[in-house]
Amino acid sequence: MPPETQPSDATERVALPAPVLQRLTGNDLVARGSVNVISIKAIRQWAGEWWSQKRGDVWTYVELKLNEHLDRQDMRARISDSEFLIAMNNDQGLAAQATSVRILEDVLTHLLGAASPMDLGIRSVIGVEGGEAVCRPIDAATVLAARARRDNVRSPVRVSVDPADEGRRTPVAFTTAGGAALRVDFTLEHVVNLRRNVTTAVRIEPMVTHLATGRQASARALTKLSDRDVAFIDESTLKYAAVFARSAQGPNTPELILPASFRTLGTQRGRDLLTGTAGLSLALLRGGIQIELVDVTRGTPAGRLLEVVGLLRALTRGVIARVPPDKEALRVLRDARLAGLALDASDLTGEAAKIAMDIMAFGRDARGLAPMNILQGLPQEGYFAAAETAGLTHASLRANYPLAKQAAA
Repeated sequence: MPPETQPSDATERVALPAPVLQRLTGNDLVARGSVNVISIKAIRQWAGEWWSQKRGDVWTYVELKLNEHLDRQDMRARISDSEFLIAMNNDQGLAAQATSVRILEDVLTHLLGAASPMDLGIRSVIGVEGGEAVCRPIDAATVLAARARRDNVRSPVRVSVDPADEGRRTPVAFTTAGGAALRVDFTLEHVVNLRRNVTTAVRIEPMVTHLATGRQASARALTKLSDRDVAFIDESTLKYAAVFARSAQGPNTPELILPASFRTLGTQRGRDLLTGTAGLSLALLRGGIQIELVDVTRGTPAGRLLEVVGLLRALTRGVIARVPPDKEALRVLRDARLAGLALDASDLTGEAAKIAMDIMAFGRDARGLAPMNILQGLPQEGYFAAAETAGLTHASLRANYPLAKQAAA
């Protein structure tokens, strides 16, 4: 697949009123990618010579939509005849851009009857200099593609990836210490921000198949393999992740979640493997890659966990802990400064009512422990509503097959 058109790196400057400048000073909103400018020039052009008479009504409707989609503490201000600045306290990067696109879509659809991608004028504020906002245009097509809940050829992290390079790293096969022949296929899961309905992270999922029986091992079953076997899967995951590392950098793209064993990364050799894998430089790791520790349980030593998480936080964008549906397993995480907690759907068993209760319990018990609480590997979209009701921030659908097999089917 050829690379898609990328937004220009050229910057533009927009004058800001003094009150807006003051509110953007002394905080990290710009640095976090939380400030955007939306343009309604398409409406002004449509109105033509009638603009001076219609703009008051247009401004009122835009403000209505801003109030509908933004929180009370978020900043919104008209900064020119046809431009509005939005600064969001709780969202950044793609999530903030998705809100801007949604607002502009609603306005254009209501006033023009349709919202053409060509008219979705969104710019990200990347700096403030001399009383002006330094802006970079955003490709609205990237934000629209990130709304997909499953991996596809237009997934944002695939924009600059060579499919042949990916194909050389999946699948991989090996023989375990016990003599079992296994194959590992790697897939990608879109981790969807439930509030903004946009993919803000892409998670790598190793799918392990027992070649003799054709059965797929569950995520939790993999933790029963030997240290050597687990390390092989982790190393293969790192090599696969290297394909996407450059596409997951900065606040304007989804981050990459890379699952690995606490047993592997708890050793110096494992951490050396993390930083020594070709294509995973320290800059790339810190720029957009989060580690998901897949085998944290109630038996994980709290002191050792805190130490390992601290070491990994210095090397990467952040650390997520995958935990079982067990309140006791969360106790060791209170002081770990994790970026997120994840509950995998493969750990949820029983009748639908029990599964719903486990999801609600996870949402209740995980509240306040990390910025992200993820329900991942879901079998169908209906569970997204359950995750949102439980107060979780993100959810993802399990990819049933590698993308190459989906395309060939």
